[in-house]
Amino acid sequence: MLVVDKAFRKHGIGSRLAAAAVSAMAANCHEVVLEAEESNTAAIRLYERLGFIRDKRLPKYYMNGSDAYRLVCYFT
Repeated sequence: MLVVDKAFRKHGIGSRLAAAAVSAMAANCHEVVLEAEESNTAAIRLYERLGFIRDKRLPKYYMNGSDAYRLVCYFT
């Protein structure tokens, strides 16, 4: 799970951390799969900028009843 404290958001920290994690995984993986809450548009935009695509909607995925998107990034 990746979270940036509200006081430090909008400085590119989350983008750099996520990009570094995906880059490290790319060396040893064929794909990366993650889930993001449907209402978390900022996270979904971030992952899509990093090359993730929305693979599937997951109804009531979270314990609070919220839906999620499964996002996948394929490496060649």
